[in-house]
Amino acid sequence: MVASGADGKQEVGCESCHGPGSVHSKAGGGAGSIVNPGKSPATCFQCHLDKRGEFSLPHTHPVLAGHMTCADCHDPHRGPVVRDGGASLASLNDTCIRCHAQQGGPYVFEHEAAREGCVVCHLPHGSPNAKMLRTRNQNLCLQCHFQQQTAPGVILIGGRDHSSSLARGTCWSAGCHEAVHGSHVNSSLRF
Repeated sequence: MVASGADGKQEVGCESCHGPGSVHSKAGGGAGSIVNPGKSPATCFQCHLDKRGEFSLPHTHPVLAGHMTCADCHDPHRGPVVRDGGASLASLNDTCIRCHAQQGGPYVFEHEAAREGCVVCHLPHGSPNAKMLRTRNQNLCLQCHFQQQTAPGVILIGGRDHSSSLARGTCWSAGCHEAVHGSHVNSSLRF
């Protein structure tokens, strides 16, 4: 059951997620006769088919394995359904940090992307890339940290020569920028 609200947005009726009210009524009321969609993502996937596909990617939050549910991150009874607040980045990050506290800092040298939001680098449901990254390897870093070739064999990133570093691997696999969320030791580790 879907209805239009006063603001013109689509609103979902209780029965769409919790099952027919008649079943609840015939059972004499009580919570036991109401479908609890928080126990299974199948109810959410009835409408959010695109999200079901994201959980089929190689790297995901363990929703389909039953180790968490959609309701762990989303509040289905509130607007844009980000747990503990609206869709602002602060509340979105707070949602992620509840489980990923180690990445939340605070750090002496904080990676600016962390302030912009977890979803700048990570996909929230699933990804073909390890750590649920939006893109692979240094391609992700180079979306913000621009690469510039100033002469043959000279590649600048962030104004520094990275030519020899790039031959050793990606930004973090080369052992240079391992603390991508932030660092207490060195400002260059955070990028």
